[in-house]
Amino acid sequence: MLKANDLQLYQALSERNIKPQFFSFRWITLLLSQEFLYPEIQRLWDSFFADTERFHFLLYFCCAMLIAQRTRLINGDFIDNMKVLQRYPIETDIYELLQLACQIRDGKLILQSVPTKDNKPMAPSNSVGAKILGSLFSRARNR
Repeated sequence: MLKANDLQLYQALSERNIKPQFFSFRWITLLLSQEFLYPEIQRLWDSFFADTERFHFLLYFCCAMLIAQRTRLINGDFIDNMKVLQRYPIETDIYELLQLACQIRDGKLILQSVPTKDNKPMAPSNSVGAKILGSLFSRARNR
């Protein structure tokens, strides 16, 4: 799902060997209850249960969380990125994430390219991390 919606971010995470297991297991199994404040969790869970695709929307939302931090993740190294993903920024607006998740679900997401630190375009990656990340999000979307 991430590869289809933000190839540049997908490649950055793959090149840094940041695997979804490092952050998404907690996100998904705990329904993001550790990432946001309680009132935001209530709103978020209402959205999950109200959506016709139920927990597929959780995956769209997780993808939106990654995309919302794309500049940091594209320009960060492994350690910086893991800090962001394992301790998601509390100042993130939940309503903006919900809108972004809806855009991903509806296929209406439009992104601008983010320059890297050295201002070079990112090359496609065939790493193991890229294959794992792609298979995780594609399997989840096909369910």
